Amino acid sequence: MQRRPGVALYAVLRDELRRLIESEDLAPGDLLPSEPELVSRYGVSRATVRAALAELEREGLVTRQQGKGTYVSLPPMPRSLPELTSFSEHLAARGMVPSGRLLDYRTGSAGDWPDSGHHEAGTRLVRVVRLRLADRRPVGLHTVYLPADIARRIGFTEDALRADPGLSLYRLLEEAGLAVAWAEEHLQARAAGPAEARHLGVRAGTPVMSVLRLTRDAADRLIEVVRAVYLGHRYDYVVQLQRQLGSPTQGGAILAEDHASSTGGNS
Repeated sequence: MQRRPGVALYAVLRDELRRLIESEDLAPGDLLPSEPELVSRYGVSRATVRAALAELEREGLVTRQQGKGTYVSLPPMPRSLPELTSFSEHLAARGMVPSGRLLDYRTGSAGDWPDSGHHEAGTRLVRVVRLRLADRRPVGLHTVYLPADIARRIGFTEDALRADPGLSLYRLLEEAGLAVAWAEEHLQARAAGPAEARHLGVRAGTPVMSVLRLTRDAADRLIEVVRAVYLGHRYDYVVQLQRQLGSPTQGGAILAEDHASSTGGNS
């Protein structure tokens, strides 16, 4: 590693590690050499190695997992709004392999859990929690609330999800003649809680994007409510905006205190 005058040593090592990833054609999920190996290979201190890896992690190039090591990250996954696609469709369109892991499946009624109150009172629901994977790497958590009658009709059952945790809900709906028509999404940036961080393989407090999607069919019936929590550096939400001169602003961000008063008891 060649030192450059006026450039911090960790920055030189950062660039060297970036070249290492590119020259060895490391794929997402591949493990980088351990910190002791990097110290020995480049003749630098462990503090320098950690600073270089921290820079690469901030850039989204690597992911560090405590006790496991440093892995090459998946590239960001742009999602163009108002594109309405399932998780499986979105990843497949970008050449990635979607899969999942079933964490919980249970039945109840609207209002029993956070976010389930968007369905009409008394509606019997299934609540499904899945860890979503892209190329076998965790990228998000999905908690879905679906009317129990629809879940039975389309085969979105616990047995089916245990057999295939990556089962596409939208595909099952369409095969049963219940195609979704439109959806409303609410996005909020926050920090990952301890349980979320554990499932996603990151530290508690890591930035995540929390997305609430309310999906309806052509008859305007609420079909699906899903709370998705994505790693912040994995997703890039792309919104095209057009200024309407002479007319009030439509949509857009809402201040938290205003949002709470406008949604009432639906959240």
